Amino acid sequence: MALQLFGVVRAGHPRVSRAVRWEDIAMVVGEAPADPADPAAHLAVVSSLVEGGPVLPAPFDAVAEDEEAVRREVLAPAADEYRADLARLDGLAEVHVCLRFGDPGSAIGLLAEVAERARDSVSLPAGEHADERWAFLVGLGDLLVVREAVAGHGAAWLGPLPAYSFVGRR
Repeated sequence: MALQLFGVVRAGHPRVSRAVRWEDIAMVVGEAPADPADPAAHLAVVSSLVEGGPVLPAPFDAVAEDEEAVRREVLAPAADEYRADLARLDGLAEVHVCLRFGDPGSAIGLLAEVAERARDSVSLPAGEHADERWAFLVGLGDLLVVREAVAGHGAAWLGPLPAYSFVGRR
């Protein structure tokens, strides 16, 4: 049966229930669904892994024929890049801050406060529920502080997430 691919982690990741291992890295997998993949379910799986170590998310609809195909076609060809990204993202998670501009001055203050703790940031496209959205790459130890800062300004927060916006950025 085909396998759904969730993300690359270090072998031995403490929150993984099923993975295909190749050397010191592994792809978190599950049985491929009969119906089209569900992006929310995929996000839930990869997000549940973040606090146990870095995870490099696979596209939500990625599948492989079997475990050998995962090793041969996915893990082995990009192993060095995966190792470098896992090392770079160790101890970090992505958080999204969604702003509405009722009081633009407080938004600028909030962004500066979160940016002080962030290793990197990127502007995201605005959505129907936000005038402005930002992704920040923050240390796992700073998650509570960032969440409290965001709540104190009345903005929305989503996290911790895998570093979707920062994978491949060097």
